[in-house]
Amino acid sequence: MSKPKFRRPDPDEQHILEHLSVCLVLPKERQRYQTLMEEHHYLHQHQLVGEQLCYAVSFGGQWLALSSWSACARHLKARDEFIAWSAEQCRHRRALIANNARFLILPDVHYPNLASRALKLILQRLSGDWQERYGHPIVLAETFVDPEQFRGTTYQRSGWMQLGRTQGYGRQSQDYYLNHDKHKRLWIKSLVK
Repeated sequence: MSKPKFRRPDPDEQHILEHLSVCLVLPKERQRYQTLMEEHHYLHQHQLVGEQLCYAVSFGGQWLALSSWSACARHLKARDEFIAWSAEQCRHRRALIANNARFLILPDVHYPNLASRALKLILQRLSGDWQERYGHPIVLAETFVDPEQFRGTTYQRSGWMQLGRTQGYGRQSQDYYLNHDKHKRLWIKSLVK
């Protein structure tokens, strides 16, 4: 008999979910983090651009999930229209937006609600950590979901809003974008009103 696809956490799993810890990945842990992302994330490569933070979500010292955050995409029509900043405001405030570049639940970790719980805990500290590291907060988070791979359920359940599809470009360096013709779904989450 196969496991049901959606289920509630059992008491042991619920205990784990209630006692997760989130920490910034330290420089001495960065190689381990990089290796895990390259081995287990479907995109493999993991090159962040601009300001960036990486997190590990753990229980009892064991890493269960990893998440990378970096500078946001420079131009996203749907996001920029949603925010409604002028072009000048956007130039000055773009640093207040962070991109969830990677999110990974490690293999052999199968707890119901782990992804949404981990994302919630990361978002609770993201702006404060960014303020401490870079001298400014984060007011909005964005991410891209490949519809050929995922539905975006974790983001939806975590209160993110889907704004539409991208135009099919990917950042290759700080100011250079390459057309890869893979349209992704853009999701955002306001961290402040």
